[in-house]
Amino acid sequence: MQTNLNIKWAIEMDILEAMRKIEKFEQAEKERLQQTETGSPQQKKDRKTKSKKISDPPLHGVNVWEDYPKFVPLNYRPSPDILRHVTGHDLLYPQPWWEMDSVLIPCHLPGHWVLCHVLFNEGKVLLFDSLNERDGTSHRLKDVRAILYVLPSLLNHAGYYEEMKMDPHASPFTVQSMRSELIPQQDDGYSCGVFLMKYAELILAGVKTPWNSVFGQKDIKGIHNAIAIDIYTNGQPCNSP
Repeated sequence: MQTNLNIKWAIEMDILEAMRKIEKFEQAEKERLQQTETGSPQQKKDRKTKSKKISDPPLHGVNVWEDYPKFVPLNYRPSPDILRHVTGHDLLYPQPWWEMDSVLIPCHLPGHWVLCHVLFNEGKVLLFDSLNERDGTSHRLKDVRAILYVLPSLLNHAGYYEEMKMDPHASPFTVQSMRSELIPQQDDGYSCGVFLMKYAELILAGVKTPWNSVFGQKDIKGIHNAIAIDIYTNGQPCNSP
């Protein structure tokens, strides 16, 4: 079993599309609630009377995610390129995901890069963010939560659950933010990509957190130069038109 560094931008586009659908749905729900709060005094009175008749106890909660499957269904159809990658029919990645312990997915959010480490056996996604909040956690959990819905759909369509003899509905993913005391943080506005690559390198090398003694902002320039030298020395020319 091994970890597969997945840099398929098509998956990123699926995630971004799901994020857009989430935002659209939340905006529609917000507008609906605003409309509910407005209206004539009689309409408000009627709604209040109706609410008392149907609500017992008088507290009412709305779970907006109950309707989420209609936006990103479990059986959505991913692109053939993604399926070849997940099922191991890609020349660069000839091993299917069901033979992997985990997958690394770089995610590009507006103006920032974060790394998601998918742990299949634990049903967990670890979020590595080099710009955590003051409380030590990432405020981008909301931004990457779409991956929790895209991944099961993708795995289901690729035959992952069938191969693993698992029920896709009984195996939801959860997301957890890696805290600042465990991973180094940037203090500028442009080094997130280098931090992401260093996070991935340490994961692939099996180095356990905390990593703050391994590298930090002061080391980024040297790491950046080392990456540039490696690309220049070992990179292959692209012959695509």
